[in-house]
Amino acid sequence: MTFLNPLLLLALTAVSVPLMLHLLNVRQPTQVDFSSLAFVKTIEKAAVQKIKIKRWLLLALRMLAIALIVMAFARPHWGQDTGTLFGPDARSALGVVVDNSPSMQQDGPSGPYLDQAIQRAQGVLQTVSTGDQAGVWPTVSTPESTPGLVRTREAARADLEAIAPRGGTPSLADRALNAAQAVSASERSRKVVYLTSDFQRTRLGDSLRTAWPTDVTLALLPVDTQSRPNAGITELRVASPIVEAGQPVQVEMTVGHTAESTQEEVAASLYFDDERVAQTTVALNDDSPATASFSATPPDRGWVRVRAELEGDAFAPDDTRYATFFVPDTREVLIVRGAGQSTRFVELALSEAVAGDAVDFNTTVVERAALAQTDLSAYDAVLLVGPKRIASGERTRLRQYVEGGGGALLFPHPDADADSYTALFDSWGGGQVRGISGALGGDTSVATLERAAFDHPLFDSMFDARDSTREPSLERPAIWAALDWQPRGGGQSLIELSTGSPFLYEWPLGQGRALAAAVAPTLDWSELPTRGLFVPLLYRSIFYAAAGDSAEGPSVRTGTPETHTVQGLSPDAELTLEGPNGTAFEIEAAPSPGGARLTLPALSAPGIYTLRDAEASAQHIAVNHAPALTDLSPANAGEAVSHYEELGIPSVQTLSVEARPEAVAEALEQQQAGGALWNVFLMLALACLVAEMIVARLWTPEAAASSA
Repeated sequence: MTFLNPLLLLALTAVSVPLMLHLLNVRQPTQVDFSSLAFVKTIEKAAVQKIKIKRWLLLALRMLAIALIVMAFARPHWGQDTGTLFGPDARSALGVVVDNSPSMQQDGPSGPYLDQAIQRAQGVLQTVSTGDQAGVWPTVSTPESTPGLVRTREAARADLEAIAPRGGTPSLADRALNAAQAVSASERSRKVVYLTSDFQRTRLGDSLRTAWPTDVTLALLPVDTQSRPNAGITELRVASPIVEAGQPVQVEMTVGHTAESTQEEVAASLYFDDERVAQTTVALNDDSPATASFSATPPDRGWVRVRAELEGDAFAPDDTRYATFFVPDTREVLIVRGAGQSTRFVELALSEAVAGDAVDFNTTVVERAALAQTDLSAYDAVLLVGPKRIASGERTRLRQYVEGGGGALLFPHPDADADSYTALFDSWGGGQVRGISGALGGDTSVATLERAAFDHPLFDSMFDARDSTREPSLERPAIWAALDWQPRGGGQSLIELSTGSPFLYEWPLGQGRALAAAVAPTLDWSELPTRGLFVPLLYRSIFYAAAGDSAEGPSVRTGTPETHTVQGLSPDAELTLEGPNGTAFEIEAAPSPGGARLTLPALSAPGIYTLRDAEASAQHIAVNHAPALTDLSPANAGEAVSHYEELGIPSVQTLSVEARPEAVAEALEQQQAGGALWNVFLMLALACLVAEMIVARLWTPEAAASSA
């Protein structure tokens, strides 16, 4: 219980007036001498006690009546709303968080979830009066919006009317915290944040980034929901590590679904550049995710836009997912030629005369001495053909280049500096070089190719005849000299010599890969340059090294600002990001090793976005909803309250009410103001006065004493 006019309680001092009068009227007895006591009757002691009780009872009733009258004028009331300490007429700061994420596009018993949320928010705003502050925070804002408190109901309503469904699955707790921080900064006495949502379990929020303001209450306004089965694409990825024109690309899809799903299978389609290229059905056997694989050939070189769709599912936002990959027009290859070494066979293999139209290599040959002055970021792959040693600074640059997504392939020098090579291999992942075994130009083979990891992506489509029951045959050229070294972990041997030493070895490093061969591409080392294996093995090694850690293009989530690094892009470039719905954003770039670091805004619509510079298309970026969207199960009010209390929010309330603004406003006003108690206090005061009159008139112990 609180009082709206607490200053009037000072009038309770009037309660002391009857007490003072009573004390003043109590007279001290005086002694009177009588000549005879014969005619004076003794007053019974019990009668005297009754008279005293009557007087004190009348005094108590009068004092209580005065106290009740004063408290009635102070306007007592009761209520459950936080802030009722200040009463319903206290000035308020109200934050209204409206969930406009994709899960709110469902239909419930009382209509679409988002419509219900907006109606509840309208009801909250109806309680805003002159002197109050209110603000509307959508869970997914537009990049240009800045939610905050406003001073008029009309301004808050305008912000509410601008809310529309947007992509993104932010934490409800984080968005409510944003509003709570703004509300807490207000000078208003009553501070409440209202959160209206379907309270999807996966989006309640696992923690608060900062402490919740202790002077702000969180009030939950759940919409009317209903459970429904759902299936959605939670992942779409390009599984092929190497992408070439004219070669099939493997695309894998993961489908999540709820246990309540009644579908045993769902149809799925794959599109390349809006053209359907494959179809399949996905079995939904239990509540574990299901997978499906597609194989299709890219229509052309350049960027390929990938889209996968489910058919026949009721909830559409998670039925489509996007990805991209790039089929290179040309591969920029830098050949670093060691002093006195020959690159003739490598240059010939990469020439247009041998490669033809299927593969386009643009090769640049520099001498070993020019390596330190060469910009490696301009190349997809760097071939180190016979460097005698690699200096410390060059090792650092090569490592940074590979980590940034480049590919490196080393061929040894006949007089290789073992310590320098060991240091290079250690910077890549580990290896001990002992020297060169055999003799260049000799007539005795010291080894040959023994085995290969044919299941490795480097060998995909390299052998025309692949029998799953029989391992492909591997040519065995004579090898007269080979690098004698031992790996020290961190990589994988792709081809081994008959001696057990690696012939071709790979180190994954950051976003790129480094490879080392045991022989140089000359006939002094082996017969390999004249064998049929040489050209495809060189091509695939370059393709694999230059492919980076994935052939798939970048992907970001809706509703969350992100940073993205583009190799080879100038940080001074004027960049524009164009969305599938015609929107465009100016993108800021900052310097990054080998390229530029981009800051992308919170993007609402899923799809393929095109990053353009002033000259041409630079890159495609896939934007998708978070996989958690597929689990639509809502938390009930009790679960939500308990969850937020566990997160450290000191005061959490919930209000379930009909989705009409008037009903919400009425329920909030009743919850805030409670019941007026002034009339109860007046009735009690009247009852005290009536009781005082009855006691004074009907209870007469004085008469009984005098008659005695």
